[in-house]
Amino acid sequence: MWALVRAVTAAFDGLIGLFGAFHPLVGLLVVSVLTGAVMLVIFRYTSNQKGIARAKDHIMAHILEVRLFQDDLRLQLASQRKILAANLRYMRYALAPMIVMLIPVLVILIQLDVRYARRPFLPGETTVLRAEVAEGTDLASVRLELPAGVALETEALRVPDRSEVDWRLRVEREGAHEIAVEAGGERAIKRLEAGPRLVKLADERKPGGLLGVWENPAESPLPRDSRFRSIAIDYPDRDLRLFGFGAHWLVVFFVVSVLFGFAI
Repeated sequence: MWALVRAVTAAFDGLIGLFGAFHPLVGLLVVSVLTGAVMLVIFRYTSNQKGIARAKDHIMAHILEVRLFQDDLRLQLASQRKILAANLRYMRYALAPMIVMLIPVLVILIQLDVRYARRPFLPGETTVLRAEVAEGTDLASVRLELPAGVALETEALRVPDRSEVDWRLRVEREGAHEIAVEAGGERAIKRLEAGPRLVKLADERKPGGLLGVWENPAESPLPRDSRFRSIAIDYPDRDLRLFGFGAHWLVVFFVVSVLFGFAI
């Protein structure tokens, strides 16, 4: 399954990487437009277009009835019941394509989230690395090995109630840094990204099953029998600017994809 996730992730790397020299919003806008077009095609070929058209016609006809017979309460109530029934039929016809679209849209959202929700660190910034281990693990045995470019700012803080060890780190130079954490003879790697590039970021690495593999395409999951429950780093939120205003990537994605879908 991880091989499939890597293939999907590589496809997104290739597409978004085409616009790596531009503002991060450019790649996001391109993916949003393509998503809107693909979702429209899926909707057209998986929905009952004739049934949807009939439901729309019935809704409009009953709305006209409401406007024409404003003085007849009985007809008003009957028309409103018919509008509700037509809306329910419309929703039933639209349900199948929505189910078909759900999985690809979720995959797209996850792939965009690991790129646009957070940004890499800049030299001089600090963060906390948290390692949570299985109960019964000697916290004194949990050790950290840092690469060049990342410095230890404070010594380990051990939290027995949570079986957790925390370190405050300072980023000293750009790059893809691999931090090693050891516990009870097991060694695990957590990647820390620094620099201005648009890259995939995983704020947490933990043992993962089928869903866990898809939830975090930026880093492979830890083995299911790992002594580590979680190794996490807090990345800063990415500040996307659109015409001088801050915009969350999810809002940009949905607005652009929906508007483009309606436009064509």
